[in-house]
Amino acid sequence: MPPKDLVVFIEPHRGDSQRLAYAVALAKRWQAHLIATFVTQPLALNPHAAFAVGAALSTMLADYRDDAAAAQARARSEFDHLVGQRSFTGEWRVSDDETGEALMLHARHASLAILGPPARRNTQTTALGLAERMIFASGRPCLLVPDSWSPERIASRIVVGWNGGREATRAIADAMPLLIAAEAVHLVVVPDTRIQALYGEDPGADMAAHLARQGASVVLEQRRGEDAGAVLLERCEAIDADMLVVGAMGRSRISEFILGGATRTILERAGLPVLLSR
Repeated sequence: MPPKDLVVFIEPHRGDSQRLAYAVALAKRWQAHLIATFVTQPLALNPHAAFAVGAALSTMLADYRDDAAAAQARARSEFDHLVGQRSFTGEWRVSDDETGEALMLHARHASLAILGPPARRNTQTTALGLAERMIFASGRPCLLVPDSWSPERIASRIVVGWNGGREATRAIADAMPLLIAAEAVHLVVVPDTRIQALYGEDPGADMAAHLARQGASVVLEQRRGEDAGAVLLERCEAIDADMLVVGAMGRSRISEFILGGATRTILERAGLPVLLSR
C-alpha cells in the first residue's frame, strides 16, 4: 500500500525548491497528505555565535531572526503555490530551534521523510546535520534528494543494494511501493565471505523471487568490488538510475558519527535520490 503521509524537511539556504517539488510529485502520485516542516537551526550550532559579545551579539540575533523569517516566508509561499489546487492535502509546520526527540517526532508521525543530502562537514567535530540525525534516530525511512534533482524523475529505474542484513531488508520493505511501480529494479549483490556463507553461490535469488512475487520487474546482479557503496553507485550511473535503495549501517550519538564503509561512500558521493532505512 502506498504511503498516506509524507514529510519533507526544508532548511534555510539549502536550495529546497526542487526537493519540495519532488515531494509534491510523490504526494500527487500516492494521494498522500504532505507535511512541509521548516527547520530553523538553533543559533548555538552557528560556529560564529560563541565569538559574539555585547552589541555584536545583539546584531547577530537580529540578523539571524530576520534571515530565518525571510527564508521561512519564501518557503511557505512556494509550498502554498505548489500544493494549491492539488488533489491531495498539505500541511505547513515550523520546527523552531527543536532538537533531539522533538525534531524526530515530525518524521515518526509520517510514513516517509524526504530530506536534502548531508551537508559537507568542515571538521570532524561539526554537529551532525539534519539528514544524518533523521537516518539514525527517527525510526523512519529517509529519502535523500539532491538539491538539483528534477521532480520529473521519480524512481523509474531503481538500484537496490542487498547484503542479506536487517537494514537492507527493512529498506526493501519500506521502498516496496516504489519498487512495484518502477519500470526496472536492479537487485545488486556484492558477494563477500559472510554473504556466501549464508546464501551459498547464488546470494540474492530468494530476495529477487520475493520482489517478483510482489509485482516488481526485478533483475538480479552480482557485482564484485572492495567497496560495496562504490559498486552500487557505479551501477546507478551505468543504468542512469533514478533512485538507490540501501540499508544504513552504523550508529550516531551526540558525540560521534560512525558509518559502515558502504553507507559512508554513498552519503558522500551519491548524485541521485537515496532511500535509506535502518
